[in-house]
Amino acid sequence: MRAFVLGAALLAAGLAIPTASPVAADRNPPGIVGFVTADSRYSGQSVRGPVRRGPQGQLEVRLPGGTWLECGLSCSDTLRRQTVDFWRNHGGRPRSDGGDGPGYLQFKW
Repeated sequence: MRAFVLGAALLAAGLAIPTASPVAADRNPPGIVGFVTADSRYSGQSVRGPVRRGPQGQLEVRLPGGTWLECGLSCSDTLRRQTVDFWRNHGGRPRSDGGDGPGYLQFKW
């Protein structure tokens, strides 16, 4: 009997807690289509940026400094190459070939 009363009290307490509306949490600022997160292939760094439709209708991603760049292969890949993996792709290490490949083959374990 005690377990039943305790369970009913916990259920009533759970129903009384107000929850945030999922619609309010999904709202983006005006003009923003969504957000992408880019994880580095070479370190533990990651960066997140907004995506919008540009003047020509193409998707654009914003760099942390505020510059909007047209998305290439994908917005996430463009953000990754221009931020967290920038020096890796632009000769930041000796004997670098200047790139890390096309970016569409990834293996994550």
